[in-house]
Amino acid sequence: DQANELENKLTDETKKGQIRLKRFHDRLVINIDDKISFDSGSADLKKQILPALDKIKEILGNYPGNLIIIEGHTDNVPIRTKKFSDNWQLSGERALSVLHYFLESKILDPRNFSLAGYGEFQPIVSNDTPENRALNRRVDIVVVPR
Repeated sequence: DQANELENKLTDETKKGQIRLKRFHDRLVINIDDKISFDSGSADLKKQILPALDKIKEILGNYPGNLIIIEGHTDNVPIRTKKFSDNWQLSGERALSVLHYFLESKILDPRNFSLAGYGEFQPIVSNDTPENRALNRRVDIVVVPR
Protein backbone atom coordinates (compact mmCIF):
# COMPACT_ATOMS: atom_id res chain seq x y z
CA ASP A 1 0.00 0.00 0.00
CA GLN A 2 0.95 3.66 -0.16
CA ALA A 3 2.28 3.86 3.40
CA ASN A 4 4.60 0.91 2.81
CA GLU A 5 5.77 2.36 -0.51
CA LEU A 6 6.57 5.68 1.15
CA GLU A 7 8.44 3.94 3.97
CA ASN A 8 10.49 1.87 1.51
CA LYS A 9 11.35 4.72 -0.86
CA LEU A 10 12.13 7.20 1.90
CA THR A 11 14.39 4.93 3.97
CA ASP A 12 17.49 7.08 3.41
CA GLU A 13 15.71 10.30 4.35
CA THR A 14 14.19 8.64 7.42
CA LYS A 15 17.58 7.31 8.56
CA LYS A 16 19.13 10.77 8.12
CA GLY A 17 16.34 12.27 10.24
CA GLN A 18 15.09 14.48 7.40
CA ILE A 19 11.58 13.08 7.62
CA ARG A 20 9.51 11.00 10.00
CA LEU A 21 6.57 8.82 9.04
CA LYS A 22 3.75 7.83 11.32
CA ARG A 23 0.37 6.24 10.85
CA PHE A 24 -2.58 7.74 12.65
CA HIS A 25 -5.78 5.74 12.22
CA ASP A 26 -6.28 5.65 8.44
CA ARG A 27 -3.98 8.62 7.83
CA LEU A 28 -0.29 8.72 7.05
CA VAL A 29 1.62 11.72 8.41
CA ILE A 30 4.91 12.66 6.74
CA ASN A 31 6.79 15.03 9.03
CA ILE A 32 9.46 17.15 7.35
CA ASP A 33 12.33 18.28 9.56
CA ASP A 34 12.47 22.06 9.89
CA LYS A 35 16.29 22.29 10.04
CA ILE A 36 16.80 21.05 6.49
CA SER A 37 13.57 22.54 5.10
CA PHE A 38 13.72 26.23 6.01
CA ASP A 39 16.12 28.78 7.42
CA SER A 40 15.02 30.41 10.66
CA GLY A 41 12.25 32.93 10.03
CA SER A 42 11.99 31.95 6.36
CA ALA A 43 9.36 30.19 4.26
CA ASP A 44 11.70 29.51 1.33
CA LEU A 45 12.45 25.81 0.85
CA LYS A 46 16.11 24.86 1.23
CA LYS A 47 17.72 22.77 -1.50
CA GLN A 48 18.51 19.90 0.91
CA ILE A 49 14.84 18.94 1.25
CA LEU A 50 13.99 18.94 -2.46
CA PRO A 51 15.10 15.33 -3.20
CA ALA A 52 12.85 14.03 -0.39
CA LEU A 53 9.94 16.19 -1.60
CA ASP A 54 10.49 14.87 -5.13
CA LYS A 55 10.21 11.28 -3.89
CA ILE A 56 7.08 12.11 -1.90
CA LYS A 57 5.56 13.87 -4.92
CA GLU A 58 6.25 10.87 -7.15
CA ILE A 59 4.63 8.44 -4.72
CA LEU A 60 1.60 10.69 -4.14
CA GLY A 61 1.16 10.79 -7.92
CA ASN A 62 0.70 7.01 -7.89
CA TYR A 63 -2.34 7.37 -5.60
CA PRO A 64 -4.35 10.20 -7.18
CA GLY A 65 -7.55 9.87 -5.15
CA ASN A 66 -6.19 10.82 -1.73
CA LEU A 67 -6.77 14.05 0.14
CA ILE A 68 -3.42 15.65 0.96
CA ILE A 69 -3.37 18.20 3.77
CA ILE A 70 -0.20 20.25 4.13
CA GLU A 71 0.12 21.65 7.65
CA GLY A 72 2.59 24.28 8.81
CA HIS A 73 3.58 24.45 12.50
CA THR A 74 5.93 26.67 14.51
CA ASP A 75 7.32 26.81 18.02
CA ASN A 76 6.03 29.35 20.54
CA VAL A 77 8.80 31.92 20.06
CA PRO A 78 7.14 35.09 18.72
CA ILE A 79 8.18 36.34 15.30
CA ARG A 80 7.74 39.83 13.93
CA THR A 81 9.60 40.65 10.75
CA LYS A 82 8.85 42.69 7.64
CA LYS A 83 7.64 39.50 5.97
CA PHE A 84 5.87 37.73 8.86
CA SER A 85 3.72 39.47 11.43
CA ASP A 86 3.31 36.33 13.56
CA ASN A 87 3.68 32.53 13.71
CA TRP A 88 0.29 32.04 12.04
CA GLN A 89 1.60 33.71 8.92
CA LEU A 90 4.97 31.92 9.00
CA SER A 91 3.36 28.49 9.41
CA GLY A 92 0.90 29.14 6.59
CA GLU A 93 3.61 30.41 4.24
CA ARG A 94 5.79 27.37 4.91
CA ALA A 95 2.90 25.03 4.14
CA LEU A 96 2.19 27.07 1.00
CA SER A 97 5.83 26.72 -0.12
CA VAL A 98 5.53 22.93 0.04
CA LEU A 99 2.16 23.02 -1.76
CA HIS A 100 3.55 25.20 -4.57
CA TYR A 101 6.56 22.89 -4.93
CA PHE A 102 4.30 19.86 -5.28
CA LEU A 103 1.97 21.53 -7.77
CA GLU A 104 4.54 23.23 -10.03
CA SER A 105 5.28 19.91 -11.74
CA LYS A 106 1.64 19.53 -12.86
CA ILE A 107 1.80 15.84 -11.82
CA LEU A 108 -0.54 16.23 -8.85
CA ASP A 109 -4.15 17.43 -8.98
CA PRO A 110 -4.64 20.66 -6.98
CA ARG A 111 -8.22 19.62 -6.17
CA ASN A 112 -6.81 16.92 -3.86
CA PHE A 113 -4.94 19.40 -1.65
CA SER A 114 -5.79 21.38 1.44
CA LEU A 115 -3.58 23.77 3.36
CA ALA A 116 -3.44 24.74 7.04
CA GLY A 117 -1.21 26.97 9.13
CA TYR A 118 -1.45 26.26 12.85
CA GLY A 119 1.20 28.61 14.22
CA GLU A 120 2.36 27.43 17.64
CA PHE A 121 -1.01 26.00 18.65
CA GLN A 122 -0.55 22.30 17.84
CA PRO A 123 2.81 21.35 19.36
CA ILE A 124 3.82 17.71 19.44
CA VAL A 125 5.98 18.26 22.53
CA SER A 126 6.35 20.97 25.17
CA ASN A 127 8.23 24.09 24.00
CA ASP A 128 10.39 24.08 27.15
CA THR A 129 13.77 23.31 25.51
CA PRO A 130 15.49 24.32 22.25
CA GLU A 131 15.36 20.67 21.13
CA ASN A 132 11.62 20.46 21.72
CA ARG A 133 11.00 23.78 19.98
CA ALA A 134 12.87 22.39 16.97
CA LEU A 135 10.52 19.38 16.90
CA ASN A 136 7.50 21.67 16.91
CA ARG A 137 8.79 23.66 13.91
CA ARG A 138 7.64 21.40 11.12
CA VAL A 139 5.56 20.84 8.03
CA ASP A 140 3.33 17.77 8.10
CA ILE A 141 1.99 16.21 4.92
CA VAL A 142 -1.13 14.30 5.93
CA VAL A 143 -2.38 11.71 3.44
CA VAL A 144 -6.04 10.77 3.88
CA PRO A 145 -7.44 7.93 1.76
CA ARG A 146 -10.80 8.56 0.15
